[in-house]
Amino acid sequence: MTIHRSQGGPGSFISVVILILIIALASCSSDTVDEALVVALAQEPPTLDIQVNSSISGRMIALGNVYEKPVVLDGEGKIRCELASSFSLSEDGCHLEFIMRDGVLFHDGSMMEGADAAASLNRWLDRYASASDAAMGNRFRYEENKVWIDSERPLMMLLMMIASAPQSAVIMPERLAVSSDYLLPEHIGTGPYLIEEWLPGEGVELRRFDGYSPYAEGNSGIWGDKSHGPERIRYLFVSDGTTRRLGLESGLYDAIDCVLSDDIPRLFSDPSITLLEGEENGSIALVFNKKEGPFISLGMRKAVAAATDREMLMKACYGDYGYSLHSDYMEKDGNWSVDASLDPYRSFSPESAEALLEAEGYDGSVVRILSSNTSNIDKIAVALSYCLTEAGIRNEVTVVDWASFIEMRGDPSSWDIFISAYSRTSLPQLKSYLSSSNPGWLSDEKAIGMLAAIDEARSLEEASSLWNEAQLYLWSIVPVIVPGHYSTVYAVSSDLDGVILGEGFYFWASSFSR
Repeated sequence: MTIHRSQGGPGSFISVVILILIIALASCSSDTVDEALVVALAQEPPTLDIQVNSSISGRMIALGNVYEKPVVLDGEGKIRCELASSFSLSEDGCHLEFIMRDGVLFHDGSMMEGADAAASLNRWLDRYASASDAAMGNRFRYEENKVWIDSERPLMMLLMMIASAPQSAVIMPERLAVSSDYLLPEHIGTGPYLIEEWLPGEGVELRRFDGYSPYAEGNSGIWGDKSHGPERIRYLFVSDGTTRRLGLESGLYDAIDCVLSDDIPRLFSDPSITLLEGEENGSIALVFNKKEGPFISLGMRKAVAAATDREMLMKACYGDYGYSLHSDYMEKDGNWSVDASLDPYRSFSPESAEALLEAEGYDGSVVRILSSNTSNIDKIAVALSYCLTEAGIRNEVTVVDWASFIEMRGDPSSWDIFISAYSRTSLPQLKSYLSSSNPGWLSDEKAIGMLAAIDEARSLEEASSLWNEAQLYLWSIVPVIVPGHYSTVYAVSSDLDGVILGEGFYFWASSFSR
C-alpha cells in the first residue's frame, strides 16, 4: 500500500503548559466558593443561533437552557410537548397543529403567543432547507395560541424535524424572528436560563431565569423538569483535551466533554470523577464512488464489505472506548433502529472477498482511498488499506486536510472510496450519502424511491416500517459501509448528580451532593 499524507502544523506545547499553570494557580489561590457549575467544552460554537448552526457545542449551551421548542423527543424517542400543550396531525397527515401553552414568559418579560411561535417556525423554515422541503414551501399560520401549517403531502417528517432536527425549531419573540438580520441580534428564549455574559473566545455564562414556566415532573432525555438546576452555569471553551482533564482533576471544572481515549483509564480509576458515555452522536461511513470507477460494480462493493474488519477500523480511531459496532445507517434510538444481524455483508471474511474478486475478474487495479486528517479518520483509512491488501486488493491512501478533502470528494475522478464521520440525523433521508447529488451519488432507482416513500408517511410507525424495508435493501446493494457509530465520553465530578445525557450533556436537573 501507498500512503500520501499532507503536512500538519506542530502542536502548541507552550500554550498547553501556560494553561496548566493557570489551572494550578486558580485551584490553589481561590479564597471564595464559586457557586457556578463550570463546564469545559472542547469546541466554541460559531453562534448560539441554533436555527442556523447545528454545532453540538451551541446546542449544549442554548437548546433546552435558553431556548425551547413546541415539541421534543424524550429519552425513548417519543414526541412530547414542551412549549405546546398539545399537537395533532390530521388523518391524511396534511394538517399539523400546535396549541401553545398559556402563561409562558420570554426572558425579556413578554408573554409567548401564537404569533411568536408561528414567526419563529417560519424563520426556521427559511434557515433550514430540509424543513422547507418537507413543508413544500408552505408557511405556519396562527390564531391566538393555535399555530398550524397545511400542505399537499403528509407532514409527519416535518413534525419529526421540529422535535429533533439539529437546526433547532426553537421559539423566540416575534420581533426577533422577523428581524432582517440573518443571525439573531440577541438571544431571548423561554428556557430556564438566560444569557448573563458571552465572551467570544472564552465562554458563556447562564443565569437561572426566575420567570421560567415548568411543564413536567420528572425527566426523560432532554424532555422534563428543568426547575431545580444550579443558579449559574459557566461554559468555558477549552480546546486542549489534556487541559480539560487537568482542570477536572484539580476541581477547576465540574464537567468536561470529549474525554480523550487515552485519559479514560486514568479518570475511571479516580473516585472523585464519574465517566458518562453519551448517546451515539454519529457514524463512520466508507462511501463508494458509484458514478465512475470499480465500485459501479455491486460485486466489487460486496468484496470490500467482506474484506473489511469493522472492529479493527473503529478501534484504530477510538481505541477501546466511545464507539459501538453495528451497521445500521441510523444511530440507535426508539424510532429507526433495524436489526443489524440482518446485514448480509456484516461478517469479516477474507475468503469470501477473494471469491467475489475472482467472480468479478478483478485485474489488480489500484483502489484509491481518500481521507481527511481530522479526528483520527486517517487511522481508519490505514486500517482499511491493511484489510484490502490482505484480501488481495491493491490500494493507495491519500490523506489531506479537511478543506482539501471536501473539494476532492466532489470530484469523482479523484477517489474510489472516501471515509468520513457523519453527525447524527433525525431522519434517514438526511444522511447525505443517500443522496443522488452528493458525493457517493446513489443511483439505484429502487433505493431512491423507497427513501422518497418515507416522506409520504402519515405516522411515525409507518415511517419506521418503511425505513426498515429501505435499510434491508440498502444493505443488499452496499452503497456505503457503516462499520460503527461513535459516542462522546463525558466526565463529571462525582458529587454532581442529575446530569442529563442526550446529544450532549445538560445540567438543568443537576445538583451537588457535597
